[in-house]
Formats: sequence, structure tokens, C-alpha cells
Amino acid sequence: MKNNIIHLVALAVMFSVLATGCKKESDPNYDELLLGTWINTHVNNIPVLTNESFTVEFLADQTEVYAIGVQLDENNSTWLENDSYTYVVDGDLIIIDGSDSFGSVYHMEFKILALDEQWLNYSIEEFTVDGEAFPNTNTYACYKITSDFSSDFTGTWYGECTSADCLDTTSHYWEYFADGSYNYYFQDDAGNWIKKLDNEGHYFLYGHLFVNNYTNDQVVGGMGKAFECWDFEIVDTNMVWTGWREDEEVVTYEMNKVSGPPVTD
Repeated sequence: MKNNIIHLVALAVMFSVLATGCKKESDPNYDELLLGTWINTHVNNIPVLTNESFTVEFLADQTEVYAIGVQLDENNSTWLENDSYTYVVDGDLIIIDGSDSFGSVYHMEFKILALDEQWLNYSIEEFTVDGEAFPNTNTYACYKITSDFSSDFTGTWYGECTSADCLDTTSHYWEYFADGSYNYYFQDDAGNWIKKLDNEGHYFLYGHLFVNNYTNDQVVGGMGKAFECWDFEIVDTNMVWTGWREDEEVVTYEMNKVSGPPVTD
């Protein structure tokens, strides 16, 4: 009887060790899976407008880089990248601290609902700005960037808006450089190609997401800083931009890669 009890105790200890070992093996390695750049696509399972996308990058040194379009004032908006955040992973929580581009101090705690090599789903447990709490019951879905199209994207492209009822009815040249700067060329009423000198633009690439900052809208005549986000696809020397805007409007541009911008005097 005594030997049977000892045997049962030994089996129980061995089962406990095996169970613990299995649990450790099956636990998701959030620290490693989280590394990389993620693009927000859905909030509460509803697709977000292209201009309302944001990106977040988790680096191995526990720096978090956050990029989003912000409204500066009534007439100005811009896309900003900010690397003034740090993060730690504690169980299923991502704890983020830092300050935004305007000096406000943030503390955020995101609860991981699902995470694999393609998708990150999370809810917000805590969100404070300068010590003030902002409750948020939304859930967010982000997909991970796995491709870099920067070498295909750089160069000169010629094309036009191809969606129905587009306000932009003329053709354009866009010249993109590896340092993130770009030039834009439009045609005046006399047919001359003009390089837009007040563009003050910069562009960003995150996988298939393209964002460009610019100043003064050439098409609608708006004044001030602005940004636009586009999903893009490149096949050989052809590129298509697609933007889902308000009122379910889908705007598309189609263009071809050319040897260079137009020659201007």
C-alpha cells in the first residue's frame, strides 16, 4: 500500500512537470510576434477609411514608433511619425509610455486579444493623456507588413484619376526619391508642364500603404498643409492607388512608370 502511494505521488509530480513544460511551449511568444510594423485596418470589425489608418512599429530595443494623420488646426493637417514611446510586454498586456509630437504625455495599456505572424487584435485597458483618463471600448485589428516596395516605388510616374466623378480630371507627373522627398508636376492652361514649387511634401511607405504630405491643394484650391493615404499595387511598370473615402467613395489613380519628368524651362 505504501509503495502504491509513493508511486501515485511520483506520477503526480511527473505529470505536473510535464504539464508545466507543455504550457510553456504552447504559450504564445508575444515579445517576438509583436516585433515589426502593423497597419490598422478595422475598428470594432468595421474597415477604417484609408485616411484614418495608423501604423505602429515595435522595435527590439522596446521603442515604439507611432504614425498617424493629425489635424493641426482648422486648415492644416499632416502625417506624423513619432519614436518617443517605449513599450513592455507583460503577459497579454502591451504597456506603452511616452510623449506625442506636441509634448503631451501618454500612458497606454493594450490587451492582446489575438496575435500571430499576420494579425494583431487588441482592446484598450487604459489610456491616459497628461494624467487624464480617456476610456475606450473599441477593439482594433492590424495586419503586419511583410514586404518592402520602396525600390519599385521610387522613380517617375505619369497618370491620372480614373474613378467616376473624380474632381481631378487632368494628368500628372510624380517624381519620388529614395530619401522620402518628391516632386509634383501639373499642366497649365497653355499645356506647359509646371513643377509645383510650394509642395513642401514628404512621402511614407508601409507595405502597400502610401502616405503623402503636401502643401496647398492644386486640384481643389485648398490652402495649408494636408495629407492623403492610399493603398497601392505595383505590377511591372504600372501602379494603381486606391483610397476609400467618406460616403463609401472609392478614388483610384492609375499611372505608368516613365523615364523622367517633363522638361520645363
